[in-house]
Parts: sequence; C-alpha cells; structure tokens
Amino acid sequence: MDFFINKGATLPILKLELIQDGRNDFRNFYELIQNSNMYFNMYDAINGNKIIAKGNAICIPKTLNNPDDVQEYYIGYKFTARDTKVPGTFIGQFSIEFLDGSGTLIMPIREELKVNILEGTIKR
Repeated sequence: MDFFINKGATLPILKLELIQDGRNDFRNFYELIQNSNMYFNMYDAINGNKIIAKGNAICIPKTLNNPDDVQEYYIGYKFTARDTKVPGTFIGQFSIEFLDGSGTLIMPIREELKVNILEGTIKR
C-alpha cells in the first residue's frame, strides 16, 4: 500500500480503513477503538531510523450512505511540515493501545504501508 505526499506538505491526511473479514465482531471493535490511544510511527525504509515516534493518530468516521448502517472509522494521521521535510520512502505503522487491557494492535496487518515523500513544490 503506497501513500504519496509532497515535501513540506501537510495534506492529504493519511487514512487507513479497517477491513471487515467476517472473523471479528467489528461492532465491538469500533467500540473498543473509542476507548484507546492511537499513534502513528514512521521509519526510514533504508536505515530504519525512526522519523515519527508516537505521533497522535486520529479516528475519522466513515461517511455513511445509509443512516441505518453501523458506523465505521478510518484511522488517520495529519502530517506536519516537519514530518515531511526530507524526501524519500518510509514505512508507516499505526498502533492502537486498547485501554481495557486487551493489548495493542499494529496496522496495517496484511501489507506494508509505504509513505513516499516526493520532491514536489506544492505545499498545503
């Protein structure tokens, strides 16, 4: 999974959607993430140096097409200009620390999240 942002930019917001695989009680999971601490970490893909350590992640409600649907969420991170000051390829991870003592979930699970900071000129 690849995400692209320009050098020095703060937008777009990085959003990661949870995948419903039918094996988990997602209604319960969405309740759990409302009682959790969520962080974003980013590492240099070449040397493994940590670029962002425990940056505050955000919970973004997904737009519902049907008001009777169960509310779902994205987990996101809003970059600062400092976060994107060096172009390159980085590995991103979200961690959700559940406050009920049930542990920590590291995301994404299935594939690596590559954050590509481009040598662009548009800054937002």
